[in-house]
Amino acid sequence: MTNLIQEIYIKNFAIIEEVQCTFEKGMTVLTGETGAGKSIIIDAVGLLIGERASLEMIRYGEEKSLIQGVFRIEDPAVVEKLQEFGVEVVEDELMIQRELLQNGKSNCRINGQLATVALLKQIGPYLIDIHGQNEHFLLLNEEKHLGLLDEFAHHQMGSLMAEYDEAYAKVVAAKQELRALQTAEKEDAQRVDMLKFQLQEIEEANIYVGEEEQLSEEKEYFTHFQKIQTALQTALGALEGEEYSSIDAIGEATREVESLESISTSFKALSTQMSEAYYQLQDAASAIRHEIENAEFDEERLAFIEERLDVYYQLKRKYGDDAEEILAFQDKARDALNKIENKETLIAETEKVLKQATLEAFAIAEKISIIRREVAKRLEADIVSELHGLYMENAQFAIQFETSDSLLETGIDIVEFYISTNKGEPLKPLSKIVSGGELSRITLAMKSIFTKEQLVGTIIFDEVDTGVSGRVAQAIASKMHYISEYAQVLSITHLPQVASMADTHIHIEKVEEGERTHTILKVMNETERTEEIARMLSGTTITALTLENAKELLQISNAIKQENDTRAEGERK
Repeated sequence: MTNLIQEIYIKNFAIIEEVQCTFEKGMTVLTGETGAGKSIIIDAVGLLIGERASLEMIRYGEEKSLIQGVFRIEDPAVVEKLQEFGVEVVEDELMIQRELLQNGKSNCRINGQLATVALLKQIGPYLIDIHGQNEHFLLLNEEKHLGLLDEFAHHQMGSLMAEYDEAYAKVVAAKQELRALQTAEKEDAQRVDMLKFQLQEIEEANIYVGEEEQLSEEKEYFTHFQKIQTALQTALGALEGEEYSSIDAIGEATREVESLESISTSFKALSTQMSEAYYQLQDAASAIRHEIENAEFDEERLAFIEERLDVYYQLKRKYGDDAEEILAFQDKARDALNKIENKETLIAETEKVLKQATLEAFAIAEKISIIRREVAKRLEADIVSELHGLYMENAQFAIQFETSDSLLETGIDIVEFYISTNKGEPLKPLSKIVSGGELSRITLAMKSIFTKEQLVGTIIFDEVDTGVSGRVAQAIASKMHYISEYAQVLSITHLPQVASMADTHIHIEKVEEGERTHTILKVMNETERTEEIARMLSGTTITALTLENAKELLQISNAIKQENDTRAEGERK
């Protein structure tokens, strides 16, 4: 066991004021009176994996609810999967927090960092599998059956499904391309006229990247020509004026400091610094003089610039924010025009591409179909074996295949589960013949098979054993414990047989204090556990006989648990 939920903290959620609970590996059961809050805890766990929240979940009179969960993740495959979603496991731990606010908002955090509910939904399947009574009805939806088979067959299929996804995407893309090419001729004619106009307008403009910026800079020069000349004349006068020359003054100061060089090295450095400044000012004055002498205001050039910039302005209104985008639009328009004018050729080429892509996708789909049919036989046998162990001795199970003439998103197979639960009865669609108790056992049988194939570390059973009793209840309890050999199991139950199989037994109690009600969780010791199972066996009154029955049930369960341990250890070898 390398992946499990270690701890959950719940505050102001439904009738729960504040609880903190630590979970161990193996099988944990939660028992208590109806309405004590058992399913509420599972609802809180569900929020941690992205299930939908509502304002009714916030405890009455409170502003917000808070749920925190700490997960231990040691399986490298799960760590890798989480990393694909951008979620890092820190020192084998992952902390998820969900906060519900009265304003309808929901805050999510993973390892303290803000996250989205969508991300929780993506990583949830690798953390927890919550299986409630409603989950049974997934089996009644034949559209889900192929997914269950593929889940069982994923090792055998290897990368084939990824290859098919890629091939199918090519088929879809080719179909869309062909459909686009086969538009009405009138629409094409209208579009040709528009594309030709657009291309002509852009081509005649003869624009290029960088020209607009260059023209804008030149326009700024002419717009501020007089200001520039005045500033340059003033600057040159300050540097080389007849009455006072800054350069001459600095030159004189430089010579004075040079005369002190022999006295101290510090004067040598100062002299060098002043000399460099003197020559730099001379260069600057020369550059200013050159600017003044060569300055020329060209009205014709300014008019051309303004006219040219207006061309850019008009094009940018229609085709893009800058020359680069306008030219990109030109390329796309040219490509679109080429497709229309050469439509027949392009249609023929696209039809060839579609035909080849379809052949390749069909080839992969047929390989997948062969594997599915082979794996289906093994799954059929495994499910029948599990059902016989759950006292459905006459059950027969089959996976029926139909082959689609066209490619589907999942390949060419249409799959449906068939079952016969009574001797002499023919196989019929699963959705049409099973009772609630039978559906519970079929679901549990599949869980016990699929758990070994899944990456999920924790499976939660929320009263899935409703509607069964006696030896069937004992068989279901045994099956749940067997599953806990491969994944952490949390089970909410009213059955003493299931409770007696637990490695950890948590009792949930609803307590009234003053005008409010809150929920208390308690991990039971052996004595308390025996009394709780006795209560589950007999009701409110616990007698010496029911206590003896409870002890006997625990002894029977311990023997079954040892058998499960031995079986699982052998399978792992």
